Amino acid sequence: MARIPEGRLLAALRGYVSAAIGCPPARVAEASRFPDGNRHAVYKVSYLDPAGATTEVVVRVCSGSGPDDCSRAEWEARVLAKTGGTAAPLLYDFRLRSEWFGTPAMCMQFVPGHQMELGSANPAEIERLGSVVRWVHDRPVDDLVEGHEGEDVEDVVAYAERRLRSIVSTLIWVRDPLPGLTQARLRAAADSVETTVETSREARSFRTGEALALQHGDIGPGNVRWGPDPVLIDWEYARLGDPADEIAYVFDQNGLTGAQREAFWRGYRVGAGGRAALAQIADRVDWWEPVTLLGSALWWVERWVRRAEADAAGRADPAVPREPGYYSERVMSRLARLEDRLTRDGR
Repeated sequence: MARIPEGRLLAALRGYVSAAIGCPPARVAEASRFPDGNRHAVYKVSYLDPAGATTEVVVRVCSGSGPDDCSRAEWEARVLAKTGGTAAPLLYDFRLRSEWFGTPAMCMQFVPGHQMELGSANPAEIERLGSVVRWVHDRPVDDLVEGHEGEDVEDVVAYAERRLRSIVSTLIWVRDPLPGLTQARLRAAADSVETTVETSREARSFRTGEALALQHGDIGPGNVRWGPDPVLIDWEYARLGDPADEIAYVFDQNGLTGAQREAFWRGYRVGAGGRAALAQIADRVDWWEPVTLLGSALWWVERWVRRAEADAAGRADPAVPREPGYYSERVMSRLARLEDRLTRDGR
C-alpha cells in the first residue's frame, strides 16, 4: 500500500468506517495506528454510536494488492466470519478494493483486554486458552476447504510432509552475511528434523485418518487479548492442518512449563474426542515441536538477512524495521532450544 498523506488517510478511514458501520462520517472521531503489523497497516478508529457513546473498531489495510495478497485476505475474512465473536473479533466488513483503499481492507471489532507473555500466565489462564484453541480446532471446515491452499491434503501425514517441505524451502535464507558457524548449525538441525518424516508416516498416531482442523497459526503473546476469556487476534496465518502442529507451536514458541502444559491440556481435553484421540494428538505434538522450532528459527533468519542486506545497500526495508540484533537474538535463542530438543530426543 502506497503511503497515504495523514490528512487523506484520516478521511479514508472515516469514509470506510462510516460505510462499514453505518454511521455518518462526522461521527468518526479519531484514528491511531498500532506499531506492529506484518504486511498490514492496522488502526484503532473511534466513532460515536447513536447514543453518543464512544465505540472503537479496528481497521486493517493490506500492504499489497497482488493475487496472493487478495486470496490471503479473502481466506482470513472467511475464517473470521466463522470464528468471530467467540475466539476472534467480529468481522464487520471486508472489501478487496474500495474507493478509500486500493488494497484489501477489513473492519472488525476492537477487543478490549491486555496482552502478556504466555509464559507468565497462570494455570487457570492457560487452561482457558486451551479451551479456546480446542473450540477453534472443532469448527466444521467443509465450507473452508474450497480455494484453500491445502485443499488437496486429506490427512495429517500428507499435511506434515507438505508443512515440513515448506519450512525447509526457507533454508535459502541461510547464507551470507550470517556467520558461517550459525549457517552450519541451522543446516545440521534441519537435516535432523527432516529424517523424522519417514518415521512419522508409519507412526500409529499419524495413521488416524482424522480430518484436518482449522488453526489460528500464530498463537503468541501479541495475538492473544486477555479479557474475561482469551480472544485470538490477527488470523492472517490461519490454515487447515494438524491440531498437534498448533499445540506444539503454543508450547515451544512460548516456553510453557510442564505445569502450564498440563493446564493447557485440561482446557483442551473438553470435547477433544475422547481419551484415545487426545493421546494421539499429544504423541504428534512431540514430533511437531522440533519442526515448529525450525520453522520459527528460519522465519527469523529471513528477517535477519533482509535487515543486514538492506543496511549494506543503504536502504530501508519496511518489513524489518528493528535493529539487526533483535532478529539475531531470536534466531539464536530458537536454534539453541531446537538443538537442545534434538539432543534430548537422540536425533
